[in-house]
Amino acid sequence: MTILWRSTLFIVSKFYSFILGTFAMNPSLFREGFLHNYFSILFSGGCISFFSIIMKLITWILVFSAAGASSSFSIAQEAAAGADALAASTTLSGYISTSYTFSDGDGADLGKTNEDADKFKLDIVSITLGSAQGAGEYAAGYNVGMWLGPDDQHTDETISLTQANIDLRVPIGTGLNLKVGYFGKLIGYEVYEYTDNAFFQRGVSFFAEPTHHTGILASYQINDDLELTAGVINDGSAVVNNNQGDSDGAVAGAINYTAPSSLGFASGTSIYMATIQELKAFNTNAGDFWYTSIGLPTGNNALSIDLAAKWIDWEGGGDDEIYQVFASYKLTKKSTLNGRYEWGTSDENSATNVKSLAVGLSYNLWENVISRVEYLVTSVDLVNDDETFAINVIYSF
Repeated sequence: MTILWRSTLFIVSKFYSFILGTFAMNPSLFREGFLHNYFSILFSGGCISFFSIIMKLITWILVFSAAGASSSFSIAQEAAAGADALAASTTLSGYISTSYTFSDGDGADLGKTNEDADKFKLDIVSITLGSAQGAGEYAAGYNVGMWLGPDDQHTDETISLTQANIDLRVPIGTGLNLKVGYFGKLIGYEVYEYTDNAFFQRGVSFFAEPTHHTGILASYQINDDLELTAGVINDGSAVVNNNQGDSDGAVAGAINYTAPSSLGFASGTSIYMATIQELKAFNTNAGDFWYTSIGLPTGNNALSIDLAAKWIDWEGGGDDEIYQVFASYKLTKKSTLNGRYEWGTSDENSATNVKSLAVGLSYNLWENVISRVEYLVTSVDLVNDDETFAINVIYSF
């Protein structure tokens, strides 16, 4: 009897352990299954033997074990499905840029020459992680970009953020898109990412343009041809949350227009205009920034010509005016010839006569690889021409 009694206690204890664990995951099972059936066993009419009760308990142990295992498996499946959905919507991309430059000159402050000339260099490793807006009226997405390496946005760091923002959609009209956080430049033809520029060495105008902003932007697509953008930002620094502006920040606006096919010979012309008012971008007095670019129709699919202009009106006096012409001609399926010419003045850099010419050849010999050579010559006030010959290789992934 002692052995039988201990066996009974063991079975009963296991029974309660199983049902308590199962009820925690399946409350409805407790209400609808166990209470009804268990008490019907104990209080139904007739004589119930001790061994029949034990057999019923064993049966219930098996039932609840199966139910608990099924619930655990279901929860695990749901968690795995959620992780798979998140992974499927997330994209990882980036590139590695390396270069070698031969330089004659020392005008690095104006972007006239490469700062690390006459040697091999790892420029940057760029990594971008993001998820596009999903379906639905209130869709959301995000973008995170990082630069790793010595050419790290001139912030004296080897790792920094290039962007970190959230994209939100609001169901107003055709859809209002909001970008909140840290994002790239609004003004200027060339950008920080090497892969997005025709030239490895950026032009003079780039070094007098605000590059990054922290704030909020709202964009609205009026129709297929016209998009409007407006926002409020802190500053134009490459350092996140470095508020150099007034306490109420700066305001920005932009118009992006592409001429429709109904305009005949002018169809395909792209016009972009942007302004940032009362912006402190370079630890100086605030200034009003104006920018416009025009992509001209050429009638030749292999040829593209773009014009760009930037004006800065500084509160402390003085102006910057830089004008640019960009031309590109696709020689073959793999090779492209590029040209850039700039001229203007920069009171901020005490340069009254700036001229710069760049010519480059890009040849895509390997898949996912940009390989290019280029020559750059820049002069300020018609003296001390600085010359640079550069070789740049980029692998994108």
